[in-house]
Amino acid sequence: MRPAVRGERRQALLKIGAELFSRQGYKDVSIADIARGAGVGTGSFSTYFAGKEAFYGEILDGLEEQGRGEVDRLVASFGSPLNRLKAVYRFTTLGIRRNRLLLGVLTGDKKYAFPGLAARRERGDTLRSHIEDTMGRILEDGGRALELRLGVFRNPRRLTLALFDAILLQMESEKIEELLDDALQLLERGLARRLRLRAGRERREQRRQGFSKQPPTRRK
Repeated sequence: MRPAVRGERRQALLKIGAELFSRQGYKDVSIADIARGAGVGTGSFSTYFAGKEAFYGEILDGLEEQGRGEVDRLVASFGSPLNRLKAVYRFTTLGIRRNRLLLGVLTGDKKYAFPGLAARRERGDTLRSHIEDTMGRILEDGGRALELRLGVFRNPRRLTLALFDAILLQMESEKIEELLDDALQLLERGLARRLRLRAGRERREQRRQGFSKQPPTRRK
C-alpha cells in the first residue's frame, strides 16, 4: 500500500475517532465502531494503532497541541500582563467550548476518562499544565513590572486558576459570556495597579478644608 494511502486511512481513523469520542465518551466507543465509521476493517485499525487507549491518547495529543498553540498565540498578541491573563480566560470560549472532548478532559468529566489519564497528567505536557504555567508566568512578569498588585492576595496563582475552573464548569450555561465578562472585570479590579490621578486634587482639597477649620483672625 502506498504511503499516501496509509496516511489517509490513518487520518480518517483519527478524525472519526475524535467525533465518536466527543459524542459518546471513551467507554461507549469500540474499535469496531471506529473502523466502521472510517470505512475500514478492524484489522486495518490494528495496523496503525496498538489499541483503543493508545488511539485515544493520540487524539488527545493532537487536540492539546492545538490548544497550547492557540493559548500561546492569544497571549503573544497582547502586551500588558493583565490583557495577556484575560486572553487565557477568553481561550475558554474561543477554543475549548467548541470541543466537547477537550472540555470533558479538562473538567474531569468521567465520561471522557480513560486508563492512561493519570500517567498522561504526570507527563506534565498537557493543555491543563500549559495553562497553569502560562498563568504563573504572566503573574510573575506582572508583579516584577509592578503592573499587577499581587501582594493583596495570599495565593494569586491559585485564585486565578480557581476562577478559570469555575468558568470551565459553567461552559454549558447559556449565560457563559456574561460570567466570563464578570470574571474578567473581577480580575481587572482585583489585580490591576492604578495611578492615583486625583492625588493632587485630593491634597488641595484637604488643605482647603484644613484652612477653613482655622479660627478667623480678629481685626484690631
